[in-house]
Amino acid sequence: MPKDTKSKRTKNAIANGGALWRALWGLAFFLGVLAVLYVHIVVWPVRFTPGQVVPYDIIAPMATEYLDTTELAALQAEGKASIIDTRVKENALLNLSAFFPDLRAIRLEESEPTQQVEELAAEYPVPSDVIALLLTYSDEDLADIESYAGEVLSNYMQTPMSAEKVSQLRDQAGEKSSLMLRDRLPIFFLKENITEAPDVPEVQEYINALVTHKISKGEIILGAGNIVTQVTLDKLTAVEEGMVKQRMYKFFGLALLQLALMLVWYVHLWFYKRKIFSNPSIWGQLTTVLVLALTASLLIGRLPFKYIHYAAPLATAAAVILIVTMYDAILASYVGLGLAVVAALALNYNSNLTIYMLISTTYPVVFLNQRSSTRSLALFGLNLGLLNLVLALAVFLFSVETFSWWSLSYAVLAGIAAATVALGATPLLETFSSQLTPAKLQALINPEMPLLKRLLEEAPGTYMHSMVMSSMSEEACNSIGANGLLAKVGAMYHDIGKLKRPGFYAENIGNPENNPHRHLPPESSFNIIVQHIQDGVEMARKAGLPPGVIAFIPEHHGTTLMKYFLEKARKRSEAEGVAFNPDHFRYAGPDPRSKETAVVMLADSCEARVRAMDTFTEEDVRATVRENIQEKERNGHLDDSCLTIGDLHAVEEAFTSVLVNLHHSRLKYPEQTGTDARNAESQAGGTASPQKNGEST
Repeated sequence: MPKDTKSKRTKNAIANGGALWRALWGLAFFLGVLAVLYVHIVVWPVRFTPGQVVPYDIIAPMATEYLDTTELAALQAEGKASIIDTRVKENALLNLSAFFPDLRAIRLEESEPTQQVEELAAEYPVPSDVIALLLTYSDEDLADIESYAGEVLSNYMQTPMSAEKVSQLRDQAGEKSSLMLRDRLPIFFLKENITEAPDVPEVQEYINALVTHKISKGEIILGAGNIVTQVTLDKLTAVEEGMVKQRMYKFFGLALLQLALMLVWYVHLWFYKRKIFSNPSIWGQLTTVLVLALTASLLIGRLPFKYIHYAAPLATAAAVILIVTMYDAILASYVGLGLAVVAALALNYNSNLTIYMLISTTYPVVFLNQRSSTRSLALFGLNLGLLNLVLALAVFLFSVETFSWWSLSYAVLAGIAAATVALGATPLLETFSSQLTPAKLQALINPEMPLLKRLLEEAPGTYMHSMVMSSMSEEACNSIGANGLLAKVGAMYHDIGKLKRPGFYAENIGNPENNPHRHLPPESSFNIIVQHIQDGVEMARKAGLPPGVIAFIPEHHGTTLMKYFLEKARKRSEAEGVAFNPDHFRYAGPDPRSKETAVVMLADSCEARVRAMDTFTEEDVRATVRENIQEKERNGHLDDSCLTIGDLHAVEEAFTSVLVNLHHSRLKYPEQTGTDARNAESQAGGTASPQKNGEST
């Protein structure tokens, strides 16, 4: 079988295998999300407890009746049956009706009504400040208040009124009450209306009828920001059948939404992030992170603590931090938006809290990137906590929710905890991930790493060449917005294959007379030199280097020609009249496929050419660097690197700056003796060495 055909089939098999794994991970993610949502919404729906603050409206999905267990308990206190004494209601209404004529009588008197107000307050259960305020109303307004108060009082007195309940309602209508005056007034006339009755079936039926009330479809059972009471729980119990159907509708709606979101993520990866798209391992990592984040967010939102909903972005923000620092910022923004919307809808959050979730979750994309250090991430936690604090205050201003310091505390802690969780999860994720995080790159650049230590000891010339290249590459990448730390690491490892035969490479040959290539045909020399690419890749894989670093080894030469041996072969061919094929002296490639590997390719050739120069003025260095960059661009070696013309100008400036500083000219000291030599030493700040033939130290 031809080699090309076999290679093509192998690539197709790998691609098909990758597609299968991507499909499996995509299905696993979708089913995982559905499982989490099904358990949260259908199997284990949120159950409320009295005193809990609900951050959204609870709406009745059906018309029905509910049994008020609080009223029932009042009518069956201590095992004794009680009924409502209708005469108490009549007396309360008569008392209210008598109050208004007496109030109007005070207005007719010409004297200061202070004493009459106090006397009226003593006769009726109405505070004097309320009476004084009523005196300021017009006759028409008083008539409206009298009619409205009568209706409200009648409705109150149709329900069981224990002494405890009357006391609670009067406390709510006190001096600091937020109720309107016309709502407060009837409460002052409430009286206990429960009386003991014989325990017979007819009485029990009557009691049940008294405490049974209607619920209309679409009625707000509990408004957003209000506290759950026993009455709320009674109503929810009555509409449970409708709530079950509603939960199923919500589940299927969220399933469709999740499919739409996955399509957006899929398209983004397909068009813009093929490296992530084609890596099934990353699909598995993303699946794990997102499913865990959604699960944690829903669990936090379910906790039965007041205002705990302000801590819900903790998990979703942590997931976005991990994705933006390890994978891709744009993907992180898409994922963050989708994750926040799904979590907010699953938790029934209103629009204010949904906006809070969205901004808090996607905020890491603004400040973090793949080059963010551990210190930056830790400081970002404080930044996110402050943002959550501002957002929580905004939610209070937008809504009618009661202000609480607990809510602000939860918001701040959620931001700090999100960064903390991400910091803790990063090393664990790095263990199973090939993504190059700053921490992983910093570890690889450590001179004590085995390959770098061997390079220093066995091929010191190559090591110094790599050191200079790493400085050039880091400076250039930082100037164009690329990953400078990645380029620095790639430059240090790009020539590790030379460890197999260090003595065959120019930078490690001290004496030109001992150059082993002098007596070898150019084809043999080419085969030896080019072998360092394959050797380097094998050594890197054996050492467990990430694929992103290994890519620098073949791509730093790309498909360039080995010009020295090419020219040597050309001359021999011309002399002997033998056929000659220049492509036999070409590296296998591929050409650079990222900005970082392209910069390292340019740094490699620029450093070698400048090192061979006789003078190192800025003009000469810049001309050499520019010529080298233009040659690589002209021959098409940068076509797949995404480098722009502006990037190449910035790279030229960075290379020139580093190389000029590295090879800067030094003072030349003339031959001096005696006092002059000592003076020169003193002026130079050290011991002067005699310089010969213009050499610099």
